[in-house]
Amino acid sequence: MPKIATVKQDSASGSGPMASVSHPNVLKRNQACHQCRRRKLVRPHFRPCSTCVRSHAHALSHAPAGVVLPERPECTFDEVVANSAGAPEAPKNRYEKLENRINELEAMLRDQNSPSANRSPQSCLSPPLAHSSSLPTYSGLPGVPNSTPPSSFHSLNPEPPQGYQSSSFCFPGVASSSESFISPVENHPEVVNISQTNSEPQSATPLLTPGFGSDLFWPGWPSDLPSPSLVRHLVEVFFAFHPHASRLFHVPTFMATLNFQPTHPNFPSHALLHAICAVGSLYSMAVPPTPPPDKSMAPALIQDEIFSNRYKRKDYIDSFAEKHVKLARKTAEDQLWAGRKLLECVQAMLIITWWYWCNARYVRSPAFVTIAQAIRVAVPLGLNLDAPFYPISGCQRASSPLPPPGNVIEEEIRRNTFWLLYAMERMGGCNNGWALSLDDQDVVRLLPIKGVNFDLAVSTITWSGSERQHSLAKDLLLLHPGDQVDSFNLYIKGTILLSRVKAYNLRFRSKRFTGDPAFAYASTYAEVWEKDSDEARDGAADPRRTSGFIEIDHITSMFRQSFPLHLRNPIRDGSVDSHLYTACLMPHIAVILLHDPHAHVSCPGCVSAFKILEASRSVLDLVYAVRSTSFDITLLDVFCACCWFIAGKVLVRFWQAAQDANSEEQTLALRAQVEYIISALAKLGERVPLAYQYFVMLNDVASGTCGVGAVE
Repeated sequence: MPKIATVKQDSASGSGPMASVSHPNVLKRNQACHQCRRRKLVRPHFRPCSTCVRSHAHALSHAPAGVVLPERPECTFDEVVANSAGAPEAPKNRYEKLENRINELEAMLRDQNSPSANRSPQSCLSPPLAHSSSLPTYSGLPGVPNSTPPSSFHSLNPEPPQGYQSSSFCFPGVASSSESFISPVENHPEVVNISQTNSEPQSATPLLTPGFGSDLFWPGWPSDLPSPSLVRHLVEVFFAFHPHASRLFHVPTFMATLNFQPTHPNFPSHALLHAICAVGSLYSMAVPPTPPPDKSMAPALIQDEIFSNRYKRKDYIDSFAEKHVKLARKTAEDQLWAGRKLLECVQAMLIITWWYWCNARYVRSPAFVTIAQAIRVAVPLGLNLDAPFYPISGCQRASSPLPPPGNVIEEEIRRNTFWLLYAMERMGGCNNGWALSLDDQDVVRLLPIKGVNFDLAVSTITWSGSERQHSLAKDLLLLHPGDQVDSFNLYIKGTILLSRVKAYNLRFRSKRFTGDPAFAYASTYAEVWEKDSDEARDGAADPRRTSGFIEIDHITSMFRQSFPLHLRNPIRDGSVDSHLYTACLMPHIAVILLHDPHAHVSCPGCVSAFKILEASRSVLDLVYAVRSTSFDITLLDVFCACCWFIAGKVLVRFWQAAQDANSEEQTLALRAQVEYIISALAKLGERVPLAYQYFVMLNDVASGTCGVGAVE
């Protein structure tokens, strides 16, 4: 017979007069068939019930001719499924257990709040606490909802709370010695110093991190690294917010390596993790930020002192980021001397340089030495050359210590690593007179592939030197194939343009002395520029009247105009492409660096003055555009602050010229433009110390040059 299965609680299975009946046709109590329920009849305890049997017999005997009835009566009922869980627990027992659990939790909190409680590593990990999801949240960064405030990271190390008995939660095979556990909170000054660096009173009740005790214990975890949960958090924010992280590493591959044991050969280099922790701390509220320079560091901030440590207080305590930067440098040097994880050591030094530059320490000795060392290490590793371009000298070609790449991802990671090293040095050194560590003629590399192909580890065509653009191509900066170019590719090309401008300015005198035709005076260009020249008004000594200058000036003017149509606007629907935005700034900065030494801002007919003013206002337009959106400008590339500062200095020069000419209209307009750039640098300086330094410097330049500070 048809049955409708329904799970119901068997409340009469243990008592009643029918509890002992085992006849198969006997129903449970209060379980009538559907037909009897519909007719509201008293049903017997048999199946099929006698009422349905009599009704069926009556229907058969009185059925009209031609009507076919079923042979058996229609008697459907609910199938009772026995509850295997047994009888429910009495309410009194449940209340007692809940009260006991509440008492245990209150005792744990009292033990933690007690000042005399001694924290010591336990031999077993505690289970996750049920109330960990109710922790207060911190909305400090966009895109990172429900971040835990700094005060809650007193228990980042997987250490059970005081007074918690976890004997029943031991992991099999885990040693009971304290050395086999991650170091306690007292051994992590970056966590202990949180309350010391914060002037606001902290809560008396220590908070537990979400998912406390859920991290698996890893034997051999380095004692100088933060806890595994904090390391993973900083790695995630590093990939989420740093503009170059997804090109320096293949994110899925790198995140997978974090799941290995620390002793596994594929586990990331400790130097690399230290460096990522330092840079990731810029975007996270999980650790206290590096404090800005105090009054004792004012001379280093204003004078841009190279050796700034001479102004550091003797009692100065390194911040979380500063500590891990030092550990990253030391570990990287040790691994380089040992010949282990060479590529990751180079990547670590690159990330360290990012941190130095972001914290206004590029032109100082640590960053300059670090980026130079990274590039010099990259040369014997063969990162600056592709396969066909090797020396023709009689000696054998020295093989790279790196093994051949195993797949497309490894090959492109090496290529991207070198180009990011190249870009870092070119951007940081574009505005000074120091020689670069590697000449452009020694760089023979294919340009990076598109980000989509890199993420998916696929290649649409067979990349070779004849099909894929390389650094030696003559039309490299003005030709952008649509199937190879994206915003990161244009970003690298922009750094190549800056490098060419710097090389021309840096080597002009020596090249002219040696008789290089590109740096020799050419009468053909005598009428291109005005007759005024800063070289004692001698037109033959004007660097602009050379074929090399004309060529570079043409490339800088046409670079952005040559962008593909879909890559000309870095801001779409309120979102900003950081690489493309920086690439759009670079040609304007190149124009300023090329023409600024030859510009006479007080001369109405000076072409160079017109070009730097036009370039500065183009930079200002990009500042207007990015600040008109809801995008957090502190997530832009750090080089943007340098570009804004350079443009602001040019506008200050014209501001002074307008004051000298008693042009009130131009004075008010230029002052408003300078003030807007200063306000943008101040906003960017809320997270990026380099931008704050540019903010102070530009305000001082405006005050000293024009007699009034743009920002009081």
